[in-house]
Amino acid sequence: MTTSPFKFLDSYTREDIGSFFGRERETGELFRLCFTAPVLVVYGGSGTGKTSLVQCGLQSKFNESDWLPVLVRRSGDLLASLGEAVTANTLTPIMSTDLGEQVANLYLDHFKPIYFLFDQFEELFIFGTYAESEAFFTAIKKLLEKERNAHVIFVVREEYLAELTRYERIMPGLIENRYRVERMARSRAVEVVEKLCAANNITSSPEFRTSMVDRLDPDGQGVELSYLQVYLDKLYRIAREGKGDGALTFDDSMLDRAGSITDLLGGFLEEQVAEMPDPASALTVLKAFVSVRGTKRQNTVEEVQTHALTLGRDIPISEVRDMVLRFVGLRILRDKDDHDRYELLHDALAAKIFEKVTLVEKELLEVRQFVESAHGNYRKRGIPLRSIDLEYI
Repeated sequence: MTTSPFKFLDSYTREDIGSFFGRERETGELFRLCFTAPVLVVYGGSGTGKTSLVQCGLQSKFNESDWLPVLVRRSGDLLASLGEAVTANTLTPIMSTDLGEQVANLYLDHFKPIYFLFDQFEELFIFGTYAESEAFFTAIKKLLEKERNAHVIFVVREEYLAELTRYERIMPGLIENRYRVERMARSRAVEVVEKLCAANNITSSPEFRTSMVDRLDPDGQGVELSYLQVYLDKLYRIAREGKGDGALTFDDSMLDRAGSITDLLGGFLEEQVAEMPDPASALTVLKAFVSVRGTKRQNTVEEVQTHALTLGRDIPISEVRDMVLRFVGLRILRDKDDHDRYELLHDALAAKIFEKVTLVEKELLEVRQFVESAHGNYRKRGIPLRSIDLEYI
């Protein structure tokens, strides 16, 4: 079957700029704010397209000679992850372990302003400890004071913006230079559908485009762009049935077949899990990629197996690996990163999977996260569990 031209739940990257429509104003405003202060906070709700706006829209505004984007994702410890990202982009290694000296060396390698892009920054507050956050913001403040060619962009979910204010005592003005990414207005969403269809040689009428956006925004609160791409992907597959590789037409009759966007994601997950050789184990594997707050989390295959044991299911490592790879092929999981960690393609999937997590499982996961955090504090600072902690466990 011909591959769908739509993004499903993938984010846009700089290479996709030719099909990145409807965010011209936001892109321009974000570009301007990059020169206002060394720290920029980009925030918004899940599904508003924050990552795509930064990694596609914003990146396309810079010339290659004007900036060096360094993407950073937390992997165990955010400050350590930052150091690894610096090393990965360094051409001339140095012996120093000082972050400021490492970044200065990185600048000399490329002679470009360095922009550290911290995507999914809320992971620091969900999975990290208070000590980790303290150390991170202290190091960032010291870095920005020392290295004027370094800039930081935090991309964070809106509900975690308040967490940043706790660290303004370390970095005064931390959230002063910020930009809120909102859902897309209906009129612009209709225009995006028109342009995406035209770019992929798909015929669509104004009535169809309006009806589609009505389904995506029944309450008039704006359109979540991730859902728009999922819906277009589904419509493409419906239209392509039995059509070969010829030109396609999207019409209103297909909207009824596609169903609501909520049903679409939930139904898609249920169908894929049901087709697994062991559906119960497959669902347990997917639950490993959801945090206790219903957001996505990264895991290695070994961590998934341990997570399954926490929930009382002993799955052989070979079966875990097979299921993880199958979910990658189904575009439910993103392929492993440099640390062999996999993650869900989008928080929208995490929300649907979180609905399947039972109350008992949530309590087990909360206790496990508490114990892991306490163990980390003990190893770093020698702080043992208190009697009140043992009572909680």
